[in-house]
Amino acid sequence: MKKDLVIAITGSHGFVGSALVARFRAQGHTVIPLPREIGLLPGCDVLIHLAGESPAGYWTARKRRAIYTSRVLGTRRLVARLRDAVSLPKVFLCASAVGVYGHRPGEPLDEASAPGRGFRADTCLDWEAEARKAEALGVRTVRLRFGTILDPSGGYLGRMLPLLKHGLCFVLGDPEDRFAWISLEDAVRMIEFAMTHETVSGALNVVAPVPATQGAFARAAAALAGRRVLGQLRAGFLRASLGELAAAIVDVQDVAPAKALQEGFGHVHPTLQFWSSSLDRPEMDPVLEKAS
Repeated sequence: MKKDLVIAITGSHGFVGSALVARFRAQGHTVIPLPREIGLLPGCDVLIHLAGESPAGYWTARKRRAIYTSRVLGTRRLVARLRDAVSLPKVFLCASAVGVYGHRPGEPLDEASAPGRGFRADTCLDWEAEARKAEALGVRTVRLRFGTILDPSGGYLGRMLPLLKHGLCFVLGDPEDRFAWISLEDAVRMIEFAMTHETVSGALNVVAPVPATQGAFARAAAALAGRRVLGQLRAGFLRASLGELAAAIVDVQDVAPAKALQEGFGHVHPTLQFWSSSLDRPEMDPVLEKAS
């Protein structure tokens, strides 16, 4: 794929989108931010679809509808626009999430694993089904199954930091429960990798090779905020208190980036130590040791 690409992006002002725009423009590519309501698609080499309702906030019935429709119907409308585009892109990269696997304690997961159950899994399946319609047009399509993207500048960790700095530092669920994550830098690099490597298509787990545990994440996040972990909020309590939103926080998932590793992608940040060395010093958190 040529170096001076024309790249069209929905969700270009979001957490991941803004990082992509900065990276691509620094490399000399032409980036076209796309609005949510798209008329005629411009000619482009690459189409990246990241737009969707933010998952932040309590998942009321209205919030769940907004999450679902923004992803599923938004992708349907975008793919429909491809038929009338000035020219078809060489590759279409569409966001999805590891929520497609559901709550799977004790089960190793990769791109070949069966989907799970529940609102998140159903949303991701329908979302991906709309993205796959681009394949019928001859467009190489990659479904980016994002884990929790971690960076102090924003996203899940960025939203938590104000609470952590006020001392509200807890393990969310069991300290040994695993969840899929990736650093923002590696997420951006893997998107670029999928964009430029023509052998990559279909589902792609955008996750780190070493899953985080809730205990390790709590220690590292608390250390980042200059605090200590106070204790544990059990998964049952969080599910009862937060409803569907809790699934995005405490569902257990041991997800591997099998396809990316097979294709030769190398992570810069394979472990949570990319922002904190506190994982080497568990003695910092005696309360957490008791909770374990």
